[in-house]
Amino acid sequence: MNRKLLLATSLFLMAMTAWSQEFKVGYTSIDAIVFSMPEIPQINADLQVYQKQLASQVESKQKTIDAKIAEYQQLAQQPTVSPTVMQEKETEIRKLQADFQNFSQKADESLSNKSNNSFNPIYAKVQNAIEEVRKEKGYGMIINAGTETGGIVLAAREEDNITKAVFEKLGVPMPTPKEGEGTPAAKSGGN
Repeated sequence: MNRKLLLATSLFLMAMTAWSQEFKVGYTSIDAIVFSMPEIPQINADLQVYQKQLASQVESKQKTIDAKIAEYQQLAQQPTVSPTVMQEKETEIRKLQADFQNFSQKADESLSNKSNNSFNPIYAKVQNAIEEVRKEKGYGMIINAGTETGGIVLAAREEDNITKAVFEKLGVPMPTPKEGEGTPAAKSGGN
């Protein structure tokens, strides 16, 4: 019985060794590459301008509501104001508040959509470069090492870091990490 177990274990270990020699796994950080792309500063600037425009509109609508509430409070102090006028003012304020909530929600969605529409082509471009490098270097799989998106690489050989090769494929200079910064996939070196 022990002999069969020993033989099975030996066969399993031999198969795993052969498989591991044929199947290479590389790693990089897609976010580190994407946020180093030359398009990013302009995208961030455009998004900041758009966010300020939306914030200005939200602030304007909030000021309108605040003014209507102040007007309502002043009317409430006057003894001659009819309940009908007060009810109309309350209805107007409720409508403005509902419109404000709706606008705020749509503004958030609009900013999110604009952000996605701006970043998605960059992510696709980087993903295509990663795929090309994977094929060229004979890797079976590339794992995301970036901590920004919850990467899964805890330790790896530097020669399996394809970050430098991806930057070269994109024709973008690879940034040098500042002292004490950077993810393992963002450091120079590797393939």
